[in-house]
Amino acid sequence: MKTVKFLTLMVLFVSFSAIASCKNPSTEKTNQLAEATITNESSSAVVKSANITFKSGKLIEVALLSVKPEGQKAFMEEYFPKVMPVATPYGAKPIASFAVVKTVLGDKPNQMVVFFEWDSIEQKRAFESNPEYLKLRNIRDNALSFLSQGYFQVEQDVTVTISSDQIYDFAGIFINPKKAHLLQEYFQAVLPTASKPEFGYTPIVNLNPIPGVYDQNYHPSVIAFAQWKGGPDSQARFEKTKAFQQHKEKRSQGAPYIDVFHIKPIL
Repeated sequence: MKTVKFLTLMVLFVSFSAIASCKNPSTEKTNQLAEATITNESSSAVVKSANITFKSGKLIEVALLSVKPEGQKAFMEEYFPKVMPVATPYGAKPIASFAVVKTVLGDKPNQMVVFFEWDSIEQKRAFESNPEYLKLRNIRDNALSFLSQGYFQVEQDVTVTISSDQIYDFAGIFINPKKAHLLQEYFQAVLPTASKPEFGYTPIVNLNPIPGVYDQNYHPSVIAFAQWKGGPDSQARFEKTKAFQQHKEKRSQGAPYIDVFHIKPIL
């Protein structure tokens, strides 16, 4: 399908700099578009898998984004073929891209979540000032309806196998420093239940902000990337459990705002 092929390629250029100042689509329409794309593709596609690695010592850029339907042609024909040769010498490397199939918490209207690797913050900044990139940037900006980005790192290398038929969990957690202990108490209380086979919550990696680096505009206290192995309704069923109901107020107080998306790999 053309839509899926476009989204697959889009991982290679989504992190390339300044945010577009366009009207955001509604979250409901965004979810419907992403879900329809994946449903149509999965009905006939063979299940695919891939190993991805989050490397320590690298700048990991996380991008939440949506693309205008009328912007696809410009991306594919005018921007993408020209920008990658400019970015590659700076260590630009895609890690993985995911389509958002459900927004569980938060108000971000993004269709996709993308993880991208750079050699360093200095290399990323150097790329953003490259005259060849600056000539191309407006094409990207005009094609996107939403973009929010941030810079993160991991403590040690983490490699995981992702599969196109599985649901993953992205949580951008904004912690209240004065009540962080309540969030810790929440996780200690609910994880034994969440990790039971019928729910299958399995942490994959935590991404932490790079201290003092605020070039972009997405700054959660931590990003938790995980998987619900108990099926697509695992989280909904877990939230009906006694453990969650008894402790959910601690989560709300410890983290007043959280972005949670159910996402599927684009492979």
